[in-house]
Amino acid sequence: MNVKTKVSSERIYKFYKDLEANGVENHGLLIMKGNEIVFEEYAYPYSADMPHTLFSVTKSIVSTAAGFAIDEGLFSLDSKIIELFPEYKACKDDEWQNITVRSVLTMQSGKEFSFTQDMTGNYVEMFMKAPFRKKKGFLYSNNDAHIVAALVQKFSGQSLVDYLIPRLFEPLEIEKPEWERNSIGECIGGTGAYLKLRDLAKIMRCYADGGVYNGRQVIPEWWTKEAVKKHVDLGEGGNEDGYGYLFWLDNGVYSMNGMYGQQVLYFPKQDAVAAIFNCVIDDRPNNRLMKKLIPEVFEESDAEWDEKLAKYLAGRSERPKKCEALPKIPEGETFCLTPVSDIIAKLMFPASLIPRSLTSSFAKRPTQNLNNISFKVEKDVLTVQWFEQEEKVVINCGLDGEPRLSECEIKGYKYKIWAYAYSENGLVKAVVKPINTLATLRIDFDFSGDGLEMKITDTPSFSEFILHNVDKSSFVANNGWLHPLVIPTIRKALSTATKPMKFKTKQ
Repeated sequence: MNVKTKVSSERIYKFYKDLEANGVENHGLLIMKGNEIVFEEYAYPYSADMPHTLFSVTKSIVSTAAGFAIDEGLFSLDSKIIELFPEYKACKDDEWQNITVRSVLTMQSGKEFSFTQDMTGNYVEMFMKAPFRKKKGFLYSNNDAHIVAALVQKFSGQSLVDYLIPRLFEPLEIEKPEWERNSIGECIGGTGAYLKLRDLAKIMRCYADGGVYNGRQVIPEWWTKEAVKKHVDLGEGGNEDGYGYLFWLDNGVYSMNGMYGQQVLYFPKQDAVAAIFNCVIDDRPNNRLMKKLIPEVFEESDAEWDEKLAKYLAGRSERPKKCEALPKIPEGETFCLTPVSDIIAKLMFPASLIPRSLTSSFAKRPTQNLNNISFKVEKDVLTVQWFEQEEKVVINCGLDGEPRLSECEIKGYKYKIWAYAYSENGLVKAVVKPINTLATLRIDFDFSGDGLEMKITDTPSFSEFILHNVDKSSFVANNGWLHPLVIPTIRKALSTATKPMKFKTKQ
């Protein structure tokens, strides 16, 4: 990389090692100083040209859409939500008079919200029907963010992504992104966009430059100041000290944050943007380490550290194994899930190409287990085919040490699949990455008995995700005596649900 600004290889190497020590699987890191990219690296098979799921980073893109809409007079910060959605019946509670566009942009609607709610329906309707909370103030809510997105779509007459194409994406030279939609066709406001690290760095850089990109005013200048101003004081004790309009704030640094360690930050003192894609259940160490990295990274290091960093980066990628000899695979047969395995697998999460840890926030997700599996071996490729309800998934796994790529669509979402397979201890083992998500599936196929046994180990693990969130929940934390009862019980139930699934040959 030819750059004028030097960065410390020692500091970046130690940053990666700190991520590793905290269990963070890194997929990409980009650092900008001014308008110059001074560091950009990806762990293969992730790359600069592959969009990545963003989760709640999406909220800050929604904030940007709101800035355009308000600037164009579609609604105002003080517009009342109850008046903007007269088609929904709402109780005559006086509290409705206090809910404005500003309220939902700052997560202060006062409405109840739970991340365990059914995410597949009409978010606006769920918001309108939700009761008011007794405890007022800030509550992080996908529904509040979606109200913002729904307003833009309602009053512009366009989907959110189409509204943003001429206003944000085309001026910043960003390709039209994929964006998840709910059951009534709206782009989701709380999550669901897929963008590249460079795309996110451009958007954040545009905010830092007062909305200007390549000499053109793109984002309204006033919005680039207001959106990242502290409108909610969150106090001490967390990763952030304040909240703007769907942006996080911490001692002058503002950021877009997403689940599992997706983050884009601007550091005013260094005039630097940092963007990172990760896969980790607890993203707090990542947030802390990112804020520590930039203040220390803009200095030169000696050739020894340059060499050490280069060696580390070369060795951290997924290394496909070559398959020396496959056990006998029954080609041409179709395997169907047994009724007992079907019930057990669906207790917590239907088995799918996309782990439940990701689809838990999807507006549309599989409700049935994958089924009707068949296999074919041809020219160093093992092809595994299954159906997720009516949708066919075909995964081409390289057997010669070279992965293969394939594509599929599930519930309207498109996935690019990177996969290879090998044999070990009589099992066929496949490593499958839907690389525009952050997931990895490690699948064992056992043909040694009567039929087929299939075990999926996924990252991020839904089991660990549940345990992490239960463990840190206020309910368990405030009742310490529950911990030795709740956690082992949940762990045992989850281990039962993740036992190998059994399939019989279709008659």
